[in-house]
Amino acid sequence: MRIFRGRRITIYQLDSGKFALDGGAMFGVVPKVLWSRLIPADEQNRIPMATHPLLVKTERGWVLIESGLGTGWDEKFKRIYDVHEEDPFADAPVGRDEVSLIVQTHLHFDHMGELATPDGRFRYRAPVVVQAMEWADAHFPHERSRASYVRERLRALEGNVRLISGSGEVWPGIYVHRTGGHTRGHQIVLIRDTDRLFVFTGDLLPTRHHSPLPYVMGYDLYPEEMLFSRKYWYDLFIREEAILFTPHDREAFAGRMYVDEKGKHRLMEVPPDGD
Repeated sequence: MRIFRGRRITIYQLDSGKFALDGGAMFGVVPKVLWSRLIPADEQNRIPMATHPLLVKTERGWVLIESGLGTGWDEKFKRIYDVHEEDPFADAPVGRDEVSLIVQTHLHFDHMGELATPDGRFRYRAPVVVQAMEWADAHFPHERSRASYVRERLRALEGNVRLISGSGEVWPGIYVHRTGGHTRGHQIVLIRDTDRLFVFTGDLLPTRHHSPLPYVMGYDLYPEEMLFSRKYWYDLFIREEAILFTPHDREAFAGRMYVDEKGKHRLMEVPPDGD
């Protein structure tokens, strides 16, 4: 578990399960000859990924930024997605019951699966912040999005959600901003600590290798909107020297964005303050 310290907050980067997805779908129009140099695929064309929620200690309590893939998946699911389960709270400084707020970028199974048990029991006592648009789409998915939402686990959130529309401060110093692109209601999470900015990127930037602007996923339902959102947010990330946490790098990652000599956006790793 990696630790990042601000003046008023401490961020713990957790591990909530490893899995694999099709490499072509993860890199969209980028040809395999390019993306396979970054993340080699297995014999089924899957690339290794993981989920890394953030547990944030603030002056008012503990906030969980996403829950990740989680545990309790059936054997067929594990086989399809090459799942290796991990309990994100196995080595955490507090237990689930001490979390005061949960913020989800969206509700795809690899981002929210840990919130519920397979039989539909909510694991936490805290409300879950999600975009109202995302909540609606998760309950009425279409043919392209249906496989990404797990109805049994979504049921557990009913009565436990705090819906928001657009942008807003959801906890002192913690803000959400709807980006769209990946889903209509996808949002990123910004954590301000005096003069420092930390950002959980969600699927705006799923791994460090997706930082070039054209590296948009085939899983993104609205790819042009994703591209426009990236252009806007990338400028802010660079200007603010933000520390970015990506959700799906196989090994937990944090970095600062820059533009290389060829004009491509890249991420330079920022080491943790402890582990």
